[in-house]
Amino acid sequence: MIRPRIGITCDLNQREFPEEPVERDRHTLMDAYVLAITKAGGIPILLPSLEDESDALALIDVFDALVISGGGHDIDPELFGERRIPECGPANDKRANFELSLCRGALSRDVPILGICGGMQAVNVAAGGTLVQDIVAQLEEPLSHVPIDPKKETYTYHPIEVLSSALEATIGSGPYNVNSHHHQSVKELGSGMRITAKTTDGVIEAIECTSCRFVLGVQWHPESMSAYGYGDSEASDHIFARLIDEAREFAQDSGARRFELA
Repeated sequence: MIRPRIGITCDLNQREFPEEPVERDRHTLMDAYVLAITKAGGIPILLPSLEDESDALALIDVFDALVISGGGHDIDPELFGERRIPECGPANDKRANFELSLCRGALSRDVPILGICGGMQAVNVAAGGTLVQDIVAQLEEPLSHVPIDPKKETYTYHPIEVLSSALEATIGSGPYNVNSHHHQSVKELGSGMRITAKTTDGVIEAIECTSCRFVLGVQWHPESMSAYGYGDSEASDHIFARLIDEAREFAQDSGARRFELA
């Protein structure tokens, strides 16, 4: 059986080293992404943020599906035609520009995409959509979407409503409680996108492309639930299994040579 190659974007942070006069970029990724993809039968390939758009587009030929991971930076509102509000967090233009180039290239070539948390937001912006820059500042009476102590690498949880969609066909209608660690969300949908899950406060929790082979964005972190077996881990397993199935089909259709299971 084909083991498809799954490209995963990395977070990009700066770190200061004692022997260096300036801070240096460091690519990082939570191991849960790797574990969830290998568990589902894929081969994870970590993608660094490249500055040249042509290099980013060349990477698309390397993998059979793309995971846009979550991270600790916001997308600059200028990239979706808005002015920054004070509550908008720091941006990382190098990572954002790389991921937007990847998404646009993958969308144009019908490569399967799974966007997670900030990755879902990047997919929507790449398709021409916009974002809520800060849920608390811009929405009325929202649920808590961030941990009580934001300094801790933990999640809060809330229920979602899954709408009739490819997502529902993949995980069922629920009800589901999902983990949450974000202060932004999708606002206006990008071209071809539709809402497939939401919370009681109206925050969009999942989107998908209606004209693509498989493009799914989720605002929660299924990789953590799948890798570490907590919460609705079975539903999370189904999300990654669907991604691998779509990537395998894409590889077969494109005639690409991929890893074979013994």
